[in-house]
Amino acid sequence: MSRDGESTVAVKLFIDKEKKRVLFAESDQDFVDVLFSFLTLPLGTIVRLLGKQSQVGCLDELYKSVENLSEDHFQTKPCKTMLLYPRNAAGVHLDRLEVKVDGIDQTWFFACSHHMGYFSSVPDVSCPFCTTMDKSIRELSEEDTAREIFAKSRTKFIITDDLQIAPSSTSLMFTLMDKLGLQEQGNIEEVVLELDSSKIISLLGRAVLSKQPLTGLYFNVAITHDATNAFQLPENLLPEQADEAEPTFKPIKLKLIQTNDDTTVLYAEVGHDFVDIFFGLLCIPLGSIIKTYGEWSPNGSIDNLYQSVNEDTCVKQERRCLLLSPKLPPYFACSSNVLQVEELPPRKVSRYNHEINPKEQVRGGTCRAYIKEGSMNFMVTNDLQIFHFSLANSLQAIRAAKIPKEKLVEKKLTLDRSQVLKLLRAAMLTRRALSSVLLPPN
Repeated sequence: MSRDGESTVAVKLFIDKEKKRVLFAESDQDFVDVLFSFLTLPLGTIVRLLGKQSQVGCLDELYKSVENLSEDHFQTKPCKTMLLYPRNAAGVHLDRLEVKVDGIDQTWFFACSHHMGYFSSVPDVSCPFCTTMDKSIRELSEEDTAREIFAKSRTKFIITDDLQIAPSSTSLMFTLMDKLGLQEQGNIEEVVLELDSSKIISLLGRAVLSKQPLTGLYFNVAITHDATNAFQLPENLLPEQADEAEPTFKPIKLKLIQTNDDTTVLYAEVGHDFVDIFFGLLCIPLGSIIKTYGEWSPNGSIDNLYQSVNEDTCVKQERRCLLLSPKLPPYFACSSNVLQVEELPPRKVSRYNHEINPKEQVRGGTCRAYIKEGSMNFMVTNDLQIFHFSLANSLQAIRAAKIPKEKLVEKKLTLDRSQVLKLLRAAMLTRRALSSVLLPPN
């Protein structure tokens, strides 16, 4: 507990005083539970917690695009809220963490006090009979009194600087010391840190970008990672999954405005289907991205967290699926589940057994899309800023690029599922998402 009464978790750091680096850390399950909870966080939540300065590919621009796009383009007003504040399907477990990563309590729902049984996980959803949702209800876990959340209790853990986690032991400590080239144990200093929510969020930001998040946190090293601009996408991305059938996927047509020498993309003119898929990326949990693509990033330490879940002695068997294959809450999948992340069925909360689809304006519909269908087109820049299409926006993009009109061409493309998967991957790895996938390789 901090001096101002805020909850904290303790972690003991072992520091190399000469080289100013964290060698490894030791903690009990409370801190490890917080680390494992990172895998359940939707990408949009991570961007929001980091103040839209996550520096993760194009995700900040996607998030700001949702903020700036008029509600008129969304199926309903709650659709925008769903993307900016995506629910976490593991929220009932995260509510029991010693330190909450996200200050929004995921266990509360909105219900109608006049028509019993109808509720929603999203504010501003209308009751199908009287248009109001004026009551708050709470989902309580049957395991609220249980000590364990993700990590096994009564266990001390060693955490490396790059967030590999294993049960603490003398042999492991010696192995790490040899690996780090430590000859003199007198150079090791022990420091106990009490981490509150702001420190945990700072650690999250470092974990997605850095191989030394603990060192960065303790020594307050600025996050200057910008290597995503230079990262080259692999030639064969998801060769197996890309061939799997996805019944809700339809090829996506777009117009690409680029230079005639295939070196630069200005923007693409796209329809609602493209926008819906890429906005929907903000709701996907971090662990599901790793499950789909095999890794988070060549940078960052999140992959080590994911691999640590598979350790028999670290995580409860019944909790592994929550971390290795996090699901989407009901109604949070987009129109085309191209990433094949499972969505939970509508649930029951307390005595309320009719969960309302926030994307529907009328009762009983089956709408899955966030964005309205229609003739309205959108323009998407190379770093995935998304606007409604207009001649003014188009001219502004051309002027800003300072490229003569005679050097620009328009190409019509039809994207199959594998190309969309590559673009989604690029959105998390580079700020030149469109050009990295849609232009010929240099």
